[in-house]
Amino acid sequence: MTSVIFSENPRLVPELVTAAIEKLGAVDVRAVVLASSQETGASKIASVKGVSKIYELKHDASNLVSQEQVAVKGLEIVCNEARPSFVLVAATRRGREVAPRLATRLGYACITDALNPRLEEGRIVAERVVWGGNAIAKISTKDAVVMTIPPKAHEPATGEANPELRPLEVNPGAEVRVVGRSQKPTGKVNIKDADVVISAGRGFKKKEDLSLLDELAQLLNGVIGASRPLTSDLGWMPEERQVGLSGVTVKPKLYIAVGISGQIQHLTGMRDSKLVVAINTDKNAPIFQECDYGVVGDLYCVIPALIRALRSKKV
Repeated sequence: MTSVIFSENPRLVPELVTAAIEKLGAVDVRAVVLASSQETGASKIASVKGVSKIYELKHDASNLVSQEQVAVKGLEIVCNEARPSFVLVAATRRGREVAPRLATRLGYACITDALNPRLEEGRIVAERVVWGGNAIAKISTKDAVVMTIPPKAHEPATGEANPELRPLEVNPGAEVRVVGRSQKPTGKVNIKDADVVISAGRGFKKKEDLSLLDELAQLLNGVIGASRPLTSDLGWMPEERQVGLSGVTVKPKLYIAVGISGQIQHLTGMRDSKLVVAINTDKNAPIFQECDYGVVGDLYCVIPALIRALRSKKV
């Protein structure tokens, strides 16, 4: 079974390799990377055990086209050659644009944000969160399919490989033209790679109270995240700190959920954390079904007590 995988972030390629081989039984994995990512060592990062070929997509930089167009056209060329049973695309913002366009061009089925992909009785099966996070749908197809896979949903593949490198010149045409580019301000915190994440939820009464977590984060050498209500709804924290289905997926060694009830949208973004601690006043909050340690109590009392305890250990 042949598969094609793609991410504009080459560091996510090893995770897609794991999903392709261990979950879906691929025996021939072909990776596609953007040549514009070469400064990050894209080909080297993607050269993990199981990858047979790496295609480096190149295009004329003077032709003002979007990276999405380059990716879709390049993947279309690779897939027409390889005829894969499935294509896995990392569910980044760019990947979510690329996947449905590619599926339409190839005539493949498309499953977005696919969780737990697998083979069942000759069919490709996956699950995805639906109805605003209130249910999980099981989707299956007997046809070829393009799937987007959330980052950190699978352990990255390891082991060195020496795949065949194929430069691929891509001319995507002029369906959409870029008229200008400006640098997006970058945040100071990379929450996705943090070993310790402390997330705040609606249990906080006002924005200023979030400062309660500052010292706790310092003591634990962690970063502060948030649930959707505090980012998109209230604007108390930047959206790049949002953990959950519509935010980022994190997989830290320690995840502390403070004042978060634990709706499925949030759980999707942190459920693979190694150790989960929950603090909430509601003993029936769903987060307590997902945590390793739970504290039923007022965060305004628990957090200061926890800080004092950690301070005493550092003395």
